[in-house]
Amino acid sequence: MKALIISDIHANIYALEAIWKAESDSEIVYCAGDLVDYGPFPREVLAWVRERRVVIVQGNHDRAVAKAYRSGEELWSIPNEELKWRHHNARLLSEEDASFLESLPLSVSFMMDGAAYSMQHMYIDYDTIVSLPQFETFWEQQTSGDVRDSANRRLIFGHTHRRCIHYLGDRDLWLNPGSISYRRKDDPTKTAHYMTITDGRIEMKSLSYDRSPLYKAVLGTRLSEPETETAIRFFS
Repeated sequence: MKALIISDIHANIYALEAIWKAESDSEIVYCAGDLVDYGPFPREVLAWVRERRVVIVQGNHDRAVAKAYRSGEELWSIPNEELKWRHHNARLLSEEDASFLESLPLSVSFMMDGAAYSMQHMYIDYDTIVSLPQFETFWEQQTSGDVRDSANRRLIFGHTHRRCIHYLGDRDLWLNPGSISYRRKDDPTKTAHYMTITDGRIEMKSLSYDRSPLYKAVLGTRLSEPETETAIRFFS
């Protein structure tokens, strides 16, 4: 079985479609949250994941955009110099879109190729699990039944935008596919980061894609200057 593991899409439909073109033989797609915010195409991303029945957990930016949508008239009275990406995205959403973001679970567990998985957007803020006791405590909180009792345990996180695999034991690990849109400041690359898991084998991957439509869309928005700076840096 082949699974595509993605996270932190941030309203970037172009990276998403480029990855799918390369990995369309995947039988299932898992996303560790943050479908929207900090990008110009939230509705397109939401339509894409719904069409493909992607298994998704709710990210902090998903909650923020849904909350902005629910602010009603207040959302439309914000002056341009105070507009943030979450307001931009919320203004584009439909009621169906907002309800979809609100309905996303905080955690999902599943079995795949003899290994048990628990997926959630984050651990504690930007902290990571660095010890086996931390892993075991969190695993107990997040799982139940056959998943909890599996001898092969794997946690999937997003949020940090740092692609990694962290082994705490031969059969106890957590992984993060990174962001398909944004790197942290100490990583200047502009490729899309993601993972695939094929018959239990994890592969860390990156992909170059055409960012010019994103750059053009960002230049066409009217947002506060700090909100556009990061997007311009990555999509130029």
